Amino acid sequence: MKRYQQIFSPLFISISWLYGCIIWIRNQLYNREWIKRAVFNKPVISVGNITSGGTGKTPLVIYLARLLQKAGKKPGIISRGYGRKSQGLQVVHDGKKLLSDVKISGDEPYLMARVLENIPVIVSENRSLGIEQLLNYYSVNIIILDDGFQHRKVNRDLDIIMISSNDKTEDYKLLPWGNLREPLKNIRRSDCVIYTKIKNKEIPAIHSKIQPFLKINPINSTSLSTLMKYDASGYRKSLPPDKPVFAFCGIADPISFNNSISELSLKVKGRRFFKDHQDYTDSVVKELSKQITANSINHIVTTEKDFVKLPERFLAEFEVYIIKIDIVFENELVLQNIMQSLLLN
Repeated sequence: MKRYQQIFSPLFISISWLYGCIIWIRNQLYNREWIKRAVFNKPVISVGNITSGGTGKTPLVIYLARLLQKAGKKPGIISRGYGRKSQGLQVVHDGKKLLSDVKISGDEPYLMARVLENIPVIVSENRSLGIEQLLNYYSVNIIILDDGFQHRKVNRDLDIIMISSNDKTEDYKLLPWGNLREPLKNIRRSDCVIYTKIKNKEIPAIHSKIQPFLKINPINSTSLSTLMKYDASGYRKSLPPDKPVFAFCGIADPISFNNSISELSLKVKGRRFFKDHQDYTDSVVKELSKQITANSINHIVTTEKDFVKLPERFLAEFEVYIIKIDIVFENELVLQNIMQSLLLN
């Protein structure tokens, strides 16, 4: 539990109780079908979580999109676009080219569109409207709903929850007292749970808390970190530099970033951690640049999610390295078997 949560625990407990009541009422309305959900004639796969971020949804969405393409499907991705500087429906990628920048798209949808290159990506607060757009205009025949577990307005054919093995059981309290977006028992709504960031094939400590609510055995996965070096033509795989680097990121789980730095044997001289979805404004970038140069460092390393938001003038100041994260399954066939019925439709 974070220090501010301890200091204000009486207030947070009260707000958590109220938040829990609202969540319960809302879920009851959907469970009893007093609120109808939008149903589409093409399969919908939801990728979500039950905590407030940092579980690795973006690498899984990318993985699923590529898997579906290999199976002959035409996937499209719909996301809310958290942190974007726009409203309404925005087409990030039409399957042929990028149509919006990171500020309009939000960092994660923009990253997915940029990495996948030929898969339509739309952001919209109204996910149903976004799905209709994908189906009607972009020849999509299967939908990936990014961060969809709490978005019950859309019916889904496969509901995947991701849970980080880095989670601590003491944080399994409702927001804002803990990190839960809804009670653990609601995991029962999901079709499968994927444990992410597993180390040495060990069962994560939080499994005992999760197990009572599982329909099937969880799927274990780990994160593969790859160091990339950036230049004017893009970025490609690289060996670690022989000089120290300044490391910074703005993600929900900076511990994973630190772990990747260690795995890649990078020599770190300075670090800076920002809030998740950090907006790299002129003032933020100027202050960050000053901090890096004050340490007499010319090499920097960050995440892909942060990289896509950094202005070119900042990147031109330094030798830039990016840590690319891919999801790797202990047994890839397990997830593919779960998806088999969707692949045959």
